This record gives sequence, C-alpha cells and structure tokens, in this order.
Amino acid sequence: MVADRVRAGLEAIIGVSHVFPAPDGPRLNIRPGSTEEVSRCLQFLNAQAVPVVPLGGLTGLVGGTDLFGAVVGLSTERLNRIKTLDPLRNLLTVEAGVKLEQIHAYASENGFRYGVDFGARGSCSIGGNIATNAGGNAVLRFGMTRANVAGLEVVLADGRVLSDTGGLAKNNTGYDLKQLFIGSEGTLGIITQAVLKLSRPSADTASVLLAISSLDHALGIMGALEKGCGQALLSLEIMWNRYFRTVSRAIAKGAARPISDIHPFYILAQAEGDGDRVRAQDILLEALEDVDGIVDSALADTRAGQNAFWAIRDGSEVIENSHPRVLSFDVSMRPQDYATYVGKVEERLARDVPHAVPYNFGHLSDGNVHFMIGHDGTVAEADHRIEDCVYETLSDYWPTSVSAEHGIGREKAGQLWRSRSAEEIAVMHALRVTLDPAGTLNPHVQYRAGPAASGSGVTATDA
Repeated sequence: MVADRVRAGLEAIIGVSHVFPAPDGPRLNIRPGSTEEVSRCLQFLNAQAVPVVPLGGLTGLVGGTDLFGAVVGLSTERLNRIKTLDPLRNLLTVEAGVKLEQIHAYASENGFRYGVDFGARGSCSIGGNIATNAGGNAVLRFGMTRANVAGLEVVLADGRVLSDTGGLAKNNTGYDLKQLFIGSEGTLGIITQAVLKLSRPSADTASVLLAISSLDHALGIMGALEKGCGQALLSLEIMWNRYFRTVSRAIAKGAARPISDIHPFYILAQAEGDGDRVRAQDILLEALEDVDGIVDSALADTRAGQNAFWAIRDGSEVIENSHPRVLSFDVSMRPQDYATYVGKVEERLARDVPHAVPYNFGHLSDGNVHFMIGHDGTVAEADHRIEDCVYETLSDYWPTSVSAEHGIGREKAGQLWRSRSAEEIAVMHALRVTLDPAGTLNPHVQYRAGPAASGSGVTATDA
C-alpha cells in the first residue's frame, strides 16, 4: 500500500481532488496541473523512494503504463494546453497531455499540419507519443515522432527541470539532450511540454487502393511510387488478404466496398498535389503507369472517398473483437525479407498453434509488419508459443527490430536482446542509472541483456 504520509504529502502539493486511489489496486493516481507541480511531486516521491509510472492517453500496446504494487501513477491529463504557435518558424508549443487529434485540428485551423498520425489519434497524448517515439502512417514522408520534435521540457526523477523549448533549427552546442527522452518510455524523465515542427499542407490529396498478386509485385510498385511521386508521396501501406477482407466487410456492413476482397495483397498509397500545377491523382496515376502486378484498383480524390480507404487500414479494432484473445506484434526488417519471413511465421503457427489466425498489415516502405494473431485459448501456453513463432523466426534475419514503433514496455523486455547488442543495452542502462539512480521512474520497463535474463530484468535499482 502507498503510505498515508505519501498521500498527504502529494495532496499538499496538488490538492486533495487530484490525488485518488487507482480503481484496481493499492496505489495512487495523481494529476499535477503544471510543470512546477510535476517537479514538486517527483522530488517528494524520489525522496520517499516511491516508484512512479507516467500515464498519458493509455493507448500503448506493450504494457509500458501498467500499474503494479505500491506505485504512483502520474497522469498528464491536466497538462492539456496548446500554448503558442510560431507561424514564421512553423513551430507549435503544447503541453504533454494534449491529444494528437487536437494538435491536428489546431494546426489545420491555422493552415498547418503535424506530420505524425495514426489510428489512436483521438485518445493518445503527445507526451506519450514522444515518450514512445510513435510512428504511424506518414513516417515515409515525415519520419517518426523524433524527427518532428524541435524542443522539450522534461522533469527528471529528482524534480530537476530540463527546458529546451527555444526550437532553434541550429544549436550545435554539445549534446542534443532532448533526444535522450524521445523513445525512453518515461524511464529517464517525464515530458511536460513539447515544441513540434509543423509544415504547410496541400489542399489537394488523393489515395489509391491497389489489389496485387504477390509481394514481389508490391516491392516493384513501391519503387515505382517512390520514384514517380518523390516528396509528394505521403503514405504507402500494405495489407494481406485476411486483414483486408475481415476489416472491409465489417466496416461495409453489407454495403458496396471500394474494391473486391479476393486478392492476395492490397496497397494503399496517398500523395499530395503541387498547388494548382500538378494534381495529386495525376501524380499517382503517372507513377503507376505500365507497372506490373496490379489486378484491380480504386482511386479517391475526395476527403470522403479517401477516408473510406483509410478506415480499412486503421480498422484493427475489428480484429481485436474477432477472437477471445488477440496478440499484437510490431516488427521491422528489410522490405525484401517480407515474403520469406511472413511465410515462415505462418507455417510455424499452423504447426505449433493450429487454431491461431494471423492478420498481417504494415507500412510497406518502412519495412514494418504488424501481426495481429487471434486464438481461442484451446492450445496450452498459446500466447508463449505464438511469441516464439514471431520472434524466433525474426532472429533468422538481419537487420530487424522486435518493436518498430511501439516501444519495449513490459511485454517486449525479454525480447530486446534480439534487436540490440549487449553493449547497447549496457549503455542504455548506464544512462538510466545516471539520470535516475534511485530507480523510481517506470521501474517495470526493463532492459534485459539476453535470453538467460528473461526471468529477472535489469533495472536502474540493480546497479
């Protein structure tokens, strides 16, 4: 149990109404309303050696915000202000609890766009996006979250505040400290404020949905689109048949769908036009002229039509509701390894977990495959067997990542060694010990050095 004296101390800092018991265990949740309050709370909790788990929009998929034991969950939901827009430098300053969808709406209202986007936009927070270095549908054009952050304000475990919110495009004075915290999953500090890079969008976009016959053809189409569209290409996604068929049928509810669901693979690409000079649909059509492997296609240049295409790609919730148990995986590799890797995973699943059903989709040009694997629980240790099918097969390839864009959290701590060397893990561990020697920040997000360590994680407190 979190001691009464701890609760009393937190109430004195942020008020009784913002300290309350978590609904599912012997812990507290707190909601500080400013960077100063976050700083005072962390300073107090660090002195009491109480572990802290930062809570954003709670949309993560790797257990990084799981609450356990006598911990304090620190929510950023009251840090929800959009602060300033610098239209000359294309910079937007926001607090960590602002939802991604709010950022998109505000940027659009002011003639800008923020380049990071994905399906959880309505509930995820920007602080969580930064802490996990979120990816999404437009990494091809704008990069991961890391590439879209110009400044951060972060509170360290002991309450010290690091503030780099000037947003200078050039500042070559030593280490770029903000980069340490992007993707650190709350293990090095808690993000309270961010300066985001914006850009000017084109009013003209178009999307094309292609049915194709093989992954080899998919790679050829990828090359043609990247060459023919250049910087106009915003997104390039791939869906395997089972995913496309299941989601498109569920969304259509008997109505006509944009394209037949009988084909092996589907590519969804989006491009933008160049003002009044070149239309987006013409850019796509010209890039795809005389390309082999396309067996059916549909083009949309209206917002409604494009939204219908993208609703299929973003409709993974349909899969979540299709089985008693669904495991999600997020791996990356060279796109040319897609075919053999996915084939081996499915072959092993059929042998080891016969009732498992894989649904595959991903970001084609990024080499990022998402597996959603459903099962009915009739096979003993099915979850563990399915993980082995995905991760052990991945180890046959290089370079690869066990987590392309979702982070490590608790779920993937035991797999980290497959993607990072012992030397890299040791340096990450050393950084963590330096910034949080008491090991109070997100202690359950662990860095394990190898398969032998899978039963006992390495955390800052082990140093």
